[in-house]
Amino acid sequence: MVEVLQPNAGVSICDWASGSGGLLLQCIRYVKKHGGDVRQLQLHGQESNVATYNISRINMILHGIPVWEHKQGDSLRDPRHVTTDNRLKQFDRIIMNPPFSLEDWGYDTVVAGDKFGRLSHGMPPASNGDWAWMQQIVKSLKEADPDAGTGGQGMVVMSQGVLFRGQPEQTEEEDGQNQKADAEYVIRRGFIEADLIEAIVVLPGKLFYGNNVPGCLVLLNKAKPADRKNKILMIWASRHFQKGNPQNLLRPSDLMRILVPWRAFGDLATAQRLVPEHEAQLIREVQEQRDARLADIEDAYGPVLEPLSRLQTELATLDALDLKQQAVKDAITPEHPYFHPLAPLQADVERIEGQIAAAGRGDKAALKSQLVTPKAKFDVARKKLIDAIKARHKQVARAVKDLGKLQEERDAREQEVKLAAEREIAHLREASADLLRICSSEDEARRYFTLVGQEEIAENEFNLNLPRYVDTFEPEKVLLLNDAAAQSKSATEAADAAHAALKTLLSSIGGAA
Repeated sequence: MVEVLQPNAGVSICDWASGSGGLLLQCIRYVKKHGGDVRQLQLHGQESNVATYNISRINMILHGIPVWEHKQGDSLRDPRHVTTDNRLKQFDRIIMNPPFSLEDWGYDTVVAGDKFGRLSHGMPPASNGDWAWMQQIVKSLKEADPDAGTGGQGMVVMSQGVLFRGQPEQTEEEDGQNQKADAEYVIRRGFIEADLIEAIVVLPGKLFYGNNVPGCLVLLNKAKPADRKNKILMIWASRHFQKGNPQNLLRPSDLMRILVPWRAFGDLATAQRLVPEHEAQLIREVQEQRDARLADIEDAYGPVLEPLSRLQTELATLDALDLKQQAVKDAITPEHPYFHPLAPLQADVERIEGQIAAAGRGDKAALKSQLVTPKAKFDVARKKLIDAIKARHKQVARAVKDLGKLQEERDAREQEVKLAAEREIAHLREASADLLRICSSEDEARRYFTLVGQEEIAENEFNLNLPRYVDTFEPEKVLLLNDAAAQSKSATEAADAAHAALKTLLSSIGGAA
């Protein structure tokens, strides 16, 4: 939606059903991505649910958005973004995902007249507020400025019912009975005749939390370019998506199938030129997101795993140590990483032992008595050191094991991110090749998108149901008669064999009985 609206720094944007502010944040990301100054955005939102409204305010603060104006209240009954003379404010862009087919939308507050003048195309049914939202959007979009070539644009998610609900007026001559035109038909016809609808995108079902109703995107434009006047681009985007539970997902490759026809506005030559550009751009974005996620993982795990290599080296050294008494004695040197504290004690013992060996028989006894204390000190120190080394071995082994698990966890997360990016890139390349195929044939392209003029829409009684204009039916598989005959023969033979086997089985059971 944001890629279609293309907001830039300095524009005013409103979401009359802002929820937690997600769509406004997408506008901010778009401006940042294109090098714009988000401080120049004029963001407006209104939300009826108090808790969700507070979340939207927190969202803006956490994302460092300095300028925004959020209001709490029912947008249809009590719009809060108004001028000093109590008229609806007008905005450059409106982006919305309001509740589908809202039953209690505020009919009672406007049935006697709407002080904001929103319902100029007709009064929506009391039990369905879809066209109330649509008319509020139109009323709060800036009027076209032919000299500047500007005007308000709105992008809204709606239930597909807005495209076809309601019947035209019927007379006895036409239908055998008199029947007034339904309200939603009248409003939709008014929108079409006023040339307010620029594009419609039909979406797959199960895209939205708590709502399995298939939706559509409607682009409203008060300043259509001259070459788009009295035309509506219709895009059938419900074929390609990733199935999920409880929700389906539109991948970047699926979004490309929408954005390319939109930016080409149905022109096949332009679409073919745009495909490689979009493919390259979306692949770059996938790679950037991959690298950002990998950096986040490294930031989280890197400092913790930093000692692992050193501890693994230390563990290998500890594993190689021989802690037997003689082995320790033979290994003691002032340079030994673990036994060096014993070197001076062992030197004292060896010095006295050398004196004893060199002394005469009469002096040996006296020297041996001098050996008792140094030897005891050495034995006690050796035991303490060996116990400390064993404790350190356990500590290092446990740390290496724990950090090894963390390293495996990090590697698994990194691999998951890399594989997900590879899948996205593969989908993008497949979609790109498929789009080039689609855009090389008018017949094939019409299965996905088409540009429809007002005359054709009028001939279809202002019904915007896309299957009237886009060939949404899947082509039937062609089977040659010879192949069909062979398959039929094979199936008959298999059935006969199964029948014979069953007959034999029943016979054997009967014989056994």
